[in-house]
Amino acid sequence: MCGRFCLFSSSKALSKDLGMLIDEPITPSHNISPGTNILTIRYDLDLKKRCYGLYLWGLNTPQNSHINARIETVDTAPRFRDAWIDRRCLIPANGFYEWYKDGLTKQPYYIFQKNLSTLYFGALYYPISDDQFQIVLITTQSTSCIRSIHDRMPLLISKDKHEDWLKGKVNKEDVYQNQETYELQAHTVSKRINSIINNDASLINEIDPINDGQLRLF
Repeated sequence: MCGRFCLFSSSKALSKDLGMLIDEPITPSHNISPGTNILTIRYDLDLKKRCYGLYLWGLNTPQNSHINARIETVDTAPRFRDAWIDRRCLIPANGFYEWYKDGLTKQPYYIFQKNLSTLYFGALYYPISDDQFQIVLITTQSTSCIRSIHDRMPLLISKDKHEDWLKGKVNKEDVYQNQETYELQAHTVSKRINSIINNDASLINEIDPINDGQLRLF
């Protein structure tokens, strides 16, 4: 699954990377969690262009809530299949967190591109009003370079596929094949990331787990 990520790129940097104007400041966050508003890129069918907004991460229904959808079943599951056809979006991120479980403890890792370029998660959006949406991130099997940490990761959409992805023209096979092209890097981080109260740039710093407990005492 994907339950935490970070975005600290500026509006100017994201505008250049995306080739579209993001004309309002983006507040840097190193601990983005479900239930918060996240920067979302989508294609507006009426305006016939890409647009952006800050929308709620998490689909809330009378039965339950969803923060993730699995790519393996996203086109067949009743909750997701319609959105898969015509309500896809992109979520920019500098990196994301996953937890390695050894049976006793859970060790958080920060995962990012080796060249430090922005990642774009594949996601779905659900309208709750004319200008407000709820977002579900799509997950897939982890790539070989991080599989030893966790077996799931966010679905990554390369920039050359952004336009087709947003218009529903990219099929599952295309995105499956594209995942291994990413050179991802990971390192252990402080367990301070476990609490959404903590949100500062030091959360992505590499920390030896042996020393982590001592750091949290002060």
